[in-house]
This record gives sequence, structure tokens and C-alpha cells, in this order.
Amino acid sequence: MGATKTVLTAQQFDNYPFEEDKRYELDEGELIEMTRPTYKHNRVLGHLFVELSIYLRGRRIGEALISENLYALSPHTRRSPDVAVILGDHREELKNANVIPIVPDIVAEILSPSETPRMIHRKLKQYFAAGVKEVWLIDPDVKEIEIWKGPSLPDPVLAAGDVLSSTLLRLRATARRTIRLNHSHGFTTFTPQCSKSPVLRVAIAAP
Repeated sequence: MGATKTVLTAQQFDNYPFEEDKRYELDEGELIEMTRPTYKHNRVLGHLFVELSIYLRGRRIGEALISENLYALSPHTRRSPDVAVILGDHREELKNANVIPIVPDIVAEILSPSETPRMIHRKLKQYFAAGVKEVWLIDPDVKEIEIWKGPSLPDPVLAAGDVLSSTLLRLRATARRTIRLNHSHGFTTFTPQCSKSPVLRVAIAAP
């Protein structure tokens, strides 16, 4: 017999007295307790967040937010992506928000072994249905980053040495940085480069 599901409305979820050391999401009305991330997961997350923040803040085009923030993707769904990018300046309207009503422009998810393909695809469908424009799925174990611009197929899948331009930032940035996935340590770093091309470029370094 399967585990009993806990069903909540969005209002109940938004005001629920959760335990401080636990994280939850609302998946189309179902309460989901999130597993605690590993050291490798958090290291990738930390480097990605810091460098994205530096990139965005330096150009004043938006901000990156970490997974402690919940987003109202629909009246029945609340998700907390590992990193979310919101373009534009929304600091004033969000300063007291417990649940963010603005849909991110870019979402980055660092995949965990506990996530099944069905779970990942379900998240993708919810993100794109809500209006997310681009999703980065980062898998340190298989050394790939998938760039999704819709829920059907990734476009493209990046392997070692590949480079991709993010069209969302093409017209907003004045320089480019390269995001590199360091396979030996399993974390992400950024390397500034001089270029006339106003684009954020994403790359996976060779092992």
C-alpha cells in the first residue's frame, strides 16, 4: 500500500507552519517533501549562483535567486528551482514576498540521483506552462547540461567542449562569460572573456 498523499490548497501551503530544517514544494496540490541536497549538489549550486549574480548585477539586467525561494507557477503549484533568473528590477515589489508571484525567465536545476525522468519532465511541463523561457538541467555525473526551451526536447544537449549562447541575455549583456563545469570537482566556474558579441555563453570544459 502506497504512502498517503497530503493535499493542500495554495493558500494552505503558503501559510503552513513547516519545520525549519525541511523544504517542501506543492505539486499540483500535493505536498512534496524535498530530499536534502548532497555536498556536490550544493557546491555546483553555490558557484553557479555566485557567478550568475555577479554577471547580472554588473549589467543591471536582473537578479539570480537560490532555491530558498518558492515560485507560484500556478494556483496549485509552488516550485523552488536551484537557481532562478528574473530579468528586470522587481526588488521593491518582492521585498516582503514569501512566495514569489513572478515567473522566472531562466531556471537552472542540478539533477539529483533521486529524481526520475518522469519527475524531471513533470517539472519541465510546469515551468514552461507557467511561462519560464529557458531551463538548464545540469547533470554533474554524466557531464552534460541540457538547455530546454520547451517541454518536448532539449535544444541542445551540451557535452564536453560544447558552447551555447543564451538568447535571453543576447541583447541585454555587453560582454560574455563562459560557464564551465569542472568534472574533477563537480562545480561550476565562470571565466570572463573579451568579445564584441553581447551574449552569455555556456560551456562544459573537457575533463
